[in-house]
Amino acid sequence: MTRGAAPRGVARRSAAPRGMAAIVQTPALALVLLLAAVLLLGGCGSAATKAGSGADASGSAAATGGATPAASGATEAPSATPTARPSPTRTPKTPRPTPSATPPGSTTSGGAGNGATGASSGASGATTVVFVDVRQGDAVVIKAGSWTGLIDGGPSGSEPAIEAALAKLGVRRLSAVVVSHMHADHTGGLTHIVSEWRPRTAYVAGTPTSALAGAMRGAGTTVVQVRRGAGLRFGAARAEVLSPAGLSGDPNSDSLVLRLEAGGKSFLFTGDCTGPSEAAVGSICARGPPIDVLKVAHHGSRYSTSATFLAATRPRVAVISVGPNSYGHPTPATVGRLLAGGSRVYTTWKNGGVTFTVSATGAMSISFSRSSQPVKKATAAGGGGQIDAGAATGAGTSSGASGGTIVYVTRTGECYHADGCRYLSSSRLRIALKDARGEYRPCSVCDPPR
Repeated sequence: MTRGAAPRGVARRSAAPRGMAAIVQTPALALVLLLAAVLLLGGCGSAATKAGSGADASGSAAATGGATPAASGATEAPSATPTARPSPTRTPKTPRPTPSATPPGSTTSGGAGNGATGASSGASGATTVVFVDVRQGDAVVIKAGSWTGLIDGGPSGSEPAIEAALAKLGVRRLSAVVVSHMHADHTGGLTHIVSEWRPRTAYVAGTPTSALAGAMRGAGTTVVQVRRGAGLRFGAARAEVLSPAGLSGDPNSDSLVLRLEAGGKSFLFTGDCTGPSEAAVGSICARGPPIDVLKVAHHGSRYSTSATFLAATRPRVAVISVGPNSYGHPTPATVGRLLAGGSRVYTTWKNGGVTFTVSATGAMSISFSRSSQPVKKATAAGGGGQIDAGAATGAGTSSGASGGTIVYVTRTGECYHADGCRYLSSSRLRIALKDARGEYRPCSVCDPPR
């Protein structure tokens, strides 16, 4: 082999690779570039995914107060469940209303607190007001949400009727009692009720009797003296004290008077308010809308419920808490003024327990444990203003002074009877036949005049 041939062979051999490199290198380069691009794009996508995962993890860590290990991935997800529950520091308990939420003029924070609690639980519910039939006396049960109060406790012997009313409403414990004044026909049943139902607060406008004060101490009841202008929270309802401004020494004049507002309806509880105190209450009410329900003061006595007072309060419905008595309550004059003023009048003597239910939207319904018929005439004292004065004692004859026919009714029945009917053994109330016809049906046993 000559020296010259070798370079040519070498040149040929080396040229071939260069040619092939030119041919092969171009697609190889393209392939390399393509792979690089794919890897680059895949890396960016992976990086973005990892970044997003990291952001979520960091956000979760911020919410739970701890870091999430990057390598844990989906295996850490189950542990996120307990940390997702709100902690006390992030989700505080619902705040309980404070005394500052009580309307201006409140004289106590304790009573306001109890009432506020009831307002929270019963703000969307109805308010129920029950005029309990305790015969000659006063007792009113109020339930607004979980708050339950009692205004007065009737005469001695009223305890069963009051407790039955509380039990019917599902009451377990009284939130408060209101004592209008310290006369026995308003406080006789309270000592037992306070001891058994342990009210948290008692609102008074004078000094409780020693027996009642002892019961309140034993029940752990906070006694609060209130005066005109005080605002009280009764669960979903609100009450304002309208009287007394101060104590005069006369229990009736010093009666604690409340105006209760519930669902846009107003109730006025007057105790046995009379004289200048009644006039002051009337002047306050005259500045507002008519009273929807009036608890007639002093059982319909002639010493209260003046024409001036009625002109100021304009009650739509009036309830007289009264039973057989020797005072002539309710007097024809008082019933006559109520009827003349356009009030619909009911008495616990005639109608039994009277219950008002007010919805949160202001719809009001009335129910009765006996007759649903309102008083229509103011002829004489007795159960409903139509039975004559002999009703209090059960005495009477078969004809009235004017020669009209007299028949008899009972305190709880729906029929009228002839004299001597066996159904008159428990009670025997005289009534004119002309009045009985529209209120009662004739007894099928004794077949009275028709």
